Amino acid sequence: MAAYTEESDEELGLDSHPIFAILQENAEEQTSYTDPKELMVVQDSQVFIWDKGSTRILTANLKDVFADDGDDPLVQALVCSNTPRFDVEHISLNLTGRHILLWGKHGATVMELPRRYGKNAQYEGGKERINCRTIGLAERFFISSSSLSLLQAEWHPGSASDTHVLLLTTDNTLRIYEISNPHKAAQVHGLGEHSTSFSLSSSRSTFEVALGEIAVSFDFGLPVECAARGGAKAEDNLLYPVYILKGNGDIFLLNISLTDSRYFHTKLQGPLTMQPAAEDNYGMDACSLLCLHSNPPVLVVATSSSALHHCVVLSSEERSETEDVTSDSQLSVASMADYGPTLCVYESVELALSLVQSDLDEYEDDVNYPIKLHRDPTVSSQYFCSHAAGVHHIILPWLQKIEQFYATGDGEEEGEAALGEITRDQACTVAHMVCTKPSGASSPAPVLGLTIITDQLLGPTFMCLTPEMGCYVKSLRPVDVGEPPKLLSEEGTDPVVSPMRQLNTEPFQRVIQRLLHRTQSNPVLRASSKTHLSLEESFQLLQRATKVLRDEYIQKQELAREEIEKRMKILRQQKELQQSDLQDSQQLEEETKAKAEELADRYSDAEEKQEELINRVWSVLHALQNQLPVLSEAEHGMNKELTDMQEKLKQMQVTLQQVNRKHEYQQQQANQQSKQASSPALSQSQHKHLKTLLKEETDRITALVSEVKNLSVAVGP
Repeated sequence: MAAYTEESDEELGLDSHPIFAILQENAEEQTSYTDPKELMVVQDSQVFIWDKGSTRILTANLKDVFADDGDDPLVQALVCSNTPRFDVEHISLNLTGRHILLWGKHGATVMELPRRYGKNAQYEGGKERINCRTIGLAERFFISSSSLSLLQAEWHPGSASDTHVLLLTTDNTLRIYEISNPHKAAQVHGLGEHSTSFSLSSSRSTFEVALGEIAVSFDFGLPVECAARGGAKAEDNLLYPVYILKGNGDIFLLNISLTDSRYFHTKLQGPLTMQPAAEDNYGMDACSLLCLHSNPPVLVVATSSSALHHCVVLSSEERSETEDVTSDSQLSVASMADYGPTLCVYESVELALSLVQSDLDEYEDDVNYPIKLHRDPTVSSQYFCSHAAGVHHIILPWLQKIEQFYATGDGEEEGEAALGEITRDQACTVAHMVCTKPSGASSPAPVLGLTIITDQLLGPTFMCLTPEMGCYVKSLRPVDVGEPPKLLSEEGTDPVVSPMRQLNTEPFQRVIQRLLHRTQSNPVLRASSKTHLSLEESFQLLQRATKVLRDEYIQKQELAREEIEKRMKILRQQKELQQSDLQDSQQLEEETKAKAEELADRYSDAEEKQEELINRVWSVLHALQNQLPVLSEAEHGMNKELTDMQEKLKQMQVTLQQVNRKHEYQQQQANQQSKQASSPALSQSQHKHLKTLLKEETDRITALVSEVKNLSVAVGP
């Protein structure tokens, strides 16, 4: 699986964004609190931060840090039309990014975001202050039940309109509200025995809380298709499993559907069986639950005593549809418990919250701090957890192998190899990224927000809002890059394995990574300004940091350097040997070329000699054939063919003579016809007589013309 670097990326400049300067100016004096908050969220590089001092949301586009126009990044203020009367401790965006959910222990409100248009698609064209419509969820319910508290609020991922919100309250009830009808719950699901003792006093703990029978957290699993009614498609009717965690560590399963009325009043499945079983049920102080969307799913259970339990969800055999839904459209609790999934606790981890120990740590053993789990949207095999001492990063390297095993199946060779990899002991990796409580005597200072940026321009980036309204940014760059896919020319061919690879089957990159693998890390200190360390605690902190640097960095880097030098020495020897082999190969190649040229000349001479011999053989055979007294079959055939040709030639000569005669006859006839068609000619005597007559007539006409002229002259005009 891909691990991540631990060096903070200062090149982006996100920590110096003007939005954090505004927050620090409006920041109020922080009171002592132990619960981590979520006052910052990022979606599509747009950051939203709740400004408690001004009761508004500040938003900005993080991509503006790359703008080269010289202007400062624009920070917009989203003001609530109806300011929440409760303290906002968490904010979350829905999937479409149209609404923001603001909630705290005493209420929940939804803010409708304005339209985006204009330059860089800013809200309302870039206005600095925008009034936004807010919708209060279950206001009457929380006002009338002042002793109730809101434990968790989440958007429903299967809502077609993306407007359904789930609220978990301290009365052991899960309610689903729709924004268009905020005062009435669309669905109400009881999560245990209902008790009215919570209304006696808001400062006392009820028996249910003391026994851990109150649900404290929930999370959604991957949706599954369920049989729909009326011939509808199964894709249109999805069932969303909701895993519910109670304070005593019991986990229940509740199937919810927003479209199928059969699942509007379903009961709980569970408590789900946990293997191997534990006497204390893996802790009686459970506080948070996270479902990693892998195959199979993995549930992470966090306790207030800084313990994490990783449980693999193993599904049971499928039951018939008749056992799923009873006649009154309610699911049987007993049948659900029998057929519910099983949780296999793969490993348990205990977090080290403080870096140095103090004299007051023995008195702090009874003090528990809740842990908030955060999903990593980039990789399903890792997550983050925030608490009173900062932020931890947990990586599960075995989860990818389990997914590979489930994908290939246990009957194939790849599945058996994956099963062998799973059986190897490979614990999770825990890194303390941000420390806000350096010593046990320091006051708790949980972070105010934690988010993962998945924008392509910014890259996968970890972003944290510190207690002093500052920002800590770290780029999450993958280090362990898998092998590239094979080329089309390489498919179907056996790969060439080098002698070094035959000796060392494990890639050298993984060897170095295994040597450089750190079990401890030095987190970034972001403690509160009120934190004061004594000289002894400061010296212990320095000693711990020095020891971690010596043991986890310098020594392992020395081992890696020795391994690299050893590998370089072997590679140099191999290179010298290969160079000598290459020189021998080049010399052999030159000799082979000279020998090939000699053989080519001899081959051309032999070919000419062979052609000459073949011609001589043909001439000898021809002479022998001519001397034979008996004709061969070929000669008989040739003789017969010549005879036939002579007969045909005679026939053709006769035919040609006939054609010539016809041609001469036709020529004579044509000459005779031309003579008959010609006009008769005058003889010489006739010609002379005709000339004489024409001359006499001409003289006569001339005399008459002269007489006429004389008469005209005599007569006058």
